[in-house]
Amino acid sequence: MLAAYLESKDITITAAPWNDNTVDWTIFDAIILRSAWDYHLKLAEFNAWLNRIEKLGCTLLNPAPVIKWNQNKKYLLDLRDANTAIPPFVFCGQNSVARLDKIFEENKWEKAVIKPAVSCGSFNTWISSPGSALKDSPALQAMLRDGDVIVQKFVPEVLDRGELSLIFFNKHYSHSVIKKATGGDFRVQAKFGGTVHHIQPSATIINSAAGLLAAIPWPLLYARVDGVLAGHEFVIMELELIEPALFVAYDKDACKNFHQALVAILPNKLTVQ
Repeated sequence: MLAAYLESKDITITAAPWNDNTVDWTIFDAIILRSAWDYHLKLAEFNAWLNRIEKLGCTLLNPAPVIKWNQNKKYLLDLRDANTAIPPFVFCGQNSVARLDKIFEENKWEKAVIKPAVSCGSFNTWISSPGSALKDSPALQAMLRDGDVIVQKFVPEVLDRGELSLIFFNKHYSHSVIKKATGGDFRVQAKFGGTVHHIQPSATIINSAAGLLAAIPWPLLYARVDGVLAGHEFVIMELELIEPALFVAYDKDACKNFHQALVAILPNKLTVQ
C-alpha cells in the first residue's frame, strides 16, 4: 500500500535486498530500509553493509547510526538512564555467566521474559519463573554463547490489555494499533495468532512516546513505540527503528503522513504532490 501511494506521487520505488551485492546503491536519491527481517541472523554482514552505505555517502532512512544503536536491546540501558518508564530488566553480555534462579531471587520477580538482545519478531523469546529457573538456566547459558541476552520482568497487562504500537513519521504522530495475544500465548505477533486493531490512545500516551523520540539525535523517517498501559503508566516495551510493521492499512491517513515526512526530510529531492 505504501509503495503504491508513493508511486502515485511520482516517486519511483525499486525494491532491492540489502545483501544483494549487484545493486548500485549510489543511483538512488534515498534508501528506505524496510522489511529487513533477517538482519539479526546475519548481523556482521548487515553492519558491513551499513558501513558500505555510509562510505558511499548514500542517504539511508533511518540513518545508519540509529540503526546500529537500535539493533541491540542494550539501548534499553540508555532509556533507563534517561528515566524512561520501562519494565525492569537484567542485561547479560555475551559469554557471561548468568543464573536465572539468582536473577529471580535478587529481583523478586514472579515471571520473566528471556530474549536475545539482537532479534526481531519474538525470535527465540520465552518465559521463565522461579519454579522453572534452575531447569531453564542451561538454555539461557546456551543463548549467551551466541550473543547478549535480556532478562526482563514480565508485564502481565500484555495478556489482558494488549500491546500498544504508536507509529510516528519524522517524529510526528501518525496513528496507533493495539496488538493482542491469543490462545494463551504472550506474544502478540500475527504468526503466533495475535490480532491487530486500530486504537486512539490518550494524549498523555502520545506525548510520552513523542517525548522519547524527540530526545533521539537523528532524523527518523519512521518510528514505532511499543508499550503497555500498566496501571495508569505507559511502559515502553520496545523502540522499533529498523524493521517495524507500520500498519498503514489501519489508518486512512497513514500513507499520506509517511509521504509528507519523506518530503520534509528530503526537501531538495522531492516536492509535495
